Amino acid sequence: MKSVRLLHALSLVVVSIPLFAQQAPLKQNPALRQSAIMTNQTEFGPVYNQPGAEMPRPLFPVNTEGSRTPNREVILGTTVYDLQSNSSVCKRISEFGDKIAGTWTIGIADPNYADRGTGYNAYDGSTWGAQPAIRLESERTGWPNHVFTGDGGEFIVSHTGQYRLKVLKRGPGGGAWTESLIPTSTPNGILWPRAAVGGDNGQTIHIIAITAPTSLQGAVYEGIDGHILYYRSPDGGQTWDVTDGIIPGLDSTNYAFGRADAYYIDARGDVVAIGIFNQWNDLRVFKSDDGGDTWTSSVVLEFPLEKYNIDDGYTTADLLNDPNAPDTLAILTNDETGTVIVDEGGLVHCFFGLMYVQDADTTDGNWSYFPATDGLAYWNETRGENNAIVAASALDLNGNDTLDIAGIANIALYFTSITSQPSAGIDANGNIYLVYSAVMEGAQFLNTEDNQHYRHMFVTVSSDYGETWSAPYDLINADIMTDPDLTDFMEAVFPGVVRDVSDSLRLLFQYDFRPGLVVRGDLDPAELNFISYVSVPLSDLGIVGTKEVVQPGYFDLKAQPNPTNGILNVSFELESQSETTIDLLSATGRHVVKLGQSGLGVGPHQFQFDLGALPAGVYLLRLVSDGKVSASRIVKQ
Repeated sequence: MKSVRLLHALSLVVVSIPLFAQQAPLKQNPALRQSAIMTNQTEFGPVYNQPGAEMPRPLFPVNTEGSRTPNREVILGTTVYDLQSNSSVCKRISEFGDKIAGTWTIGIADPNYADRGTGYNAYDGSTWGAQPAIRLESERTGWPNHVFTGDGGEFIVSHTGQYRLKVLKRGPGGGAWTESLIPTSTPNGILWPRAAVGGDNGQTIHIIAITAPTSLQGAVYEGIDGHILYYRSPDGGQTWDVTDGIIPGLDSTNYAFGRADAYYIDARGDVVAIGIFNQWNDLRVFKSDDGGDTWTSSVVLEFPLEKYNIDDGYTTADLLNDPNAPDTLAILTNDETGTVIVDEGGLVHCFFGLMYVQDADTTDGNWSYFPATDGLAYWNETRGENNAIVAASALDLNGNDTLDIAGIANIALYFTSITSQPSAGIDANGNIYLVYSAVMEGAQFLNTEDNQHYRHMFVTVSSDYGETWSAPYDLINADIMTDPDLTDFMEAVFPGVVRDVSDSLRLLFQYDFRPGLVVRGDLDPAELNFISYVSVPLSDLGIVGTKEVVQPGYFDLKAQPNPTNGILNVSFELESQSETTIDLLSATGRHVVKLGQSGLGVGPHQFQFDLGALPAGVYLLRLVSDGKVSASRIVKQ
């Protein structure tokens, strides 16, 4: 990997702001410390509540890329409608066995995009499908999220023009999709869903979505203008045992309004995690250890104002001392692009872009943000509340310790940090992979037509649970992209990563050849965008020796009693004779004790271990055998 200096807008000496980083802050000229107006409406992409003329039409030649060849781009499809999210990116890519599925919002019929819906492509173990010519649904939709259920079935949820959540399902063998709507009693409908799958059998679907806000002819719901609600299906989307659920704390006691797409959900087994990235509130992570029945919450980044509503007003006396703030009323918060993942031990990891905002004019219904704010932050539960670390920031490509961007007019309007849109994965060894989009400095990456700088797609890796991060690897390079001569002119945004990383880091993202968007922000002229899939061997990222992750059922791995006060009985079964290790790891992934190691034969095995001397807490029982690894969560009382 090319070694490039990391730079960011935060200083280690600012003790009042609980964020820490690996490098010194980047110098910025005064023109980059200016603010821009963010209205209450700008976060919402166009939603046309009309049937329109349903005119599916052919797009482009079929995909001739036959395999998931490592380190080489495959074009899964195209779209002109280019707003894949208002903030945090949907769950766009999933893997089950040797099958991979990718989704995106597809739309060609500018300007109203009556043909908008779910673009879908899948890898069947040997080839990718043809680039889709039409959406999957029978009606106009947007914002698809895809998951595989535990039996290999597929589930997609998006929202319709009538503000309902549309479900597409099909079984493990593929075939036709069936359509349905998730029940709701909300009077004005729900939008912008996020989905995850969990449960012991991988059949429990968890969804969050937001009620239609007043800016879209909605209404205040249970005290919040844009209320995030929770939905759950125990049987892969056949029935719904929780609808319109209000999570304690994610309610009017803490929030006055919600933000479109400023949230994400992940699940593993019975652990469910939700990140709430409202930039005018505390950044909170909500967690359930019992499949969504009960919830706790943690403050990841504290906001100094309680339940703030735009134009309420505040003074410098209400704020923390922050000498790096670009204005007297500027507040450090997140940029509303964030994600969460749950690892094999049930530990929650959170990633988010940083942003300064202020509400200096309390008469206009708007607020301001600072487009040149830099920094992508990381947090996990072991760090404690309000204790994130800066994991990535803008690259100093020429080594002059300065961000070579003339002013905020040269930054395309995504309303985010210049390092933003995180998506993340984790492998069996606890290595964390963070993918994000970042603005490129210098004349080499300046689009002269719009006078704006391009964004590239990067990955950085941590092998110590976020304490340190590797030098970023630019995925938009000549070895990966189909058009190697055009990499300086590519705008790469909206990444989605396969969460469970095995031999390669698998992801998709969108790119075109012009900074900014067609349907929001800059409102550029309509042109084609490409949905790209890339598989990067871990060796390219400096990682070696990974193993295939399998479910505990593969080894029939059992640990009883769980929770335990001391004695733990472990049983499993091997299909072949192999060197086998059984480790107990702390919740942070650190090695606690090696419980056993030997060349074990085919068949069942049983061991008993005394954990009485260990402190109470959550541990990870890890079994490694025959190049595969499985894990089970253990609670020591």
